Amino acid sequence: MVDWDRIREDFPVLKRVINGRPLVYLDSACMALKPRQVIDAMSEYYEKYPACAGRSIHKLGEEASNAYSDSREKFAEFINAEHTDEVVWTRNATESMNIVANCVKLPKDAKIVTTTLEHHSGSLPFIERARRDGLDVAIVEAKNDGTFDLEDWKNAIDGRTRLVSVVHSSNVTGTVAPMKEIVEMAHDRDALVMSDDAQYAPHHPLDVQKLDVDFSAISVHKMCGPTGVGVLYGKRDLLESMNMFLVGGDTVSDVKYENGQIIPEYLPPPEKFEAGLQNYAGAIGAGAAADYLRSIGMDDIEKRERSLLSKALIELKGMESVRIIGTEDINLKTGLVTFTVDTVDSAHDIATFLNEECSVMIRSGWHCVGPFHYQIGIDPKKGSARASFYLYNNSADVDAFLEGLQTLIEASS
Repeated sequence: MVDWDRIREDFPVLKRVINGRPLVYLDSACMALKPRQVIDAMSEYYEKYPACAGRSIHKLGEEASNAYSDSREKFAEFINAEHTDEVVWTRNATESMNIVANCVKLPKDAKIVTTTLEHHSGSLPFIERARRDGLDVAIVEAKNDGTFDLEDWKNAIDGRTRLVSVVHSSNVTGTVAPMKEIVEMAHDRDALVMSDDAQYAPHHPLDVQKLDVDFSAISVHKMCGPTGVGVLYGKRDLLESMNMFLVGGDTVSDVKYENGQIIPEYLPPPEKFEAGLQNYAGAIGAGAAADYLRSIGMDDIEKRERSLLSKALIELKGMESVRIIGTEDINLKTGLVTFTVDTVDSAHDIATFLNEECSVMIRSGWHCVGPFHYQIGIDPKKGSARASFYLYNNSADVDAFLEGLQTLIEASS
């Protein structure tokens, strides 16, 4: 049994009291809180061996190199990559998806498939690649509850499709896509699949080999790790075949000067995509975050979040004027709920009230998913409100959120 009260003790910020009330943080889908274990791992780098990894041969450089390499191995284990060098450090999931969108080699008649449910980072890089190269794009429209009809995928993925970008778990509806079926369809037609796992990886067991995805993008800051660190997973042969994204220091094995010409020879992945000085502390923190989540158990984390989500959904469904966005089936969702309140002008008003009157922190806006808001008839300027739960939340947090929301509804009716 996991001692969830003890888990809460790992997060220093939860000890804060704001306006006389305990802090209730329900915005983990945007940014997860950081446990002491991650903070300590990063502090250790800055305090004990703040040197360049892979460059300096002195003692501090050696220790930095070892910690940096160890973190890559930890993350490879976290997602069950077949090879450690299939894990590329990036700044965030957005950069990871931009690398794939720009660097995968596609024929001139290729077609790209994406959806209305994508985070802008999961669609726009691929839309821009298509515009640049004159490629066709097909959009799979999610159903209004955030689920997909597999027939729509069968119709969209045809013989010309070469790349599919799909969000594994939506940051608006929380719904989990039928990734295995989508991957099988795509591979049957010789198409590659880019899985946006920014919202999936922190909350569910992720096995990239079992899913057989070709690429996966992860934002470490959503899984208890530091900001400014992302991961691009790619199958080794695909990473080797791709064009480079940036060139410069740390990407080269040799740079010759012959007959008045500079002739570079480049390193294989992952260094091929890691130009320049890296965020060593961030990568080390990412490894610590992966260790931390694995020590608790991703299955237990998933169950914990669903129990909190279930409690919230039951109460929200009974509240007047509340419209829940997405399916209410917790077996198809990650631990978040997005909603609007008919009697309140905008989602920002909901978030502001909960923050100022209750010290409950949720997210408001369009969550970088404008197309889906337009699709379901919500003005993106008014947006929607989102409460997201994570391993450090408890029933008291859910109660504070629901009580505050009920107070707002009564005052606005």
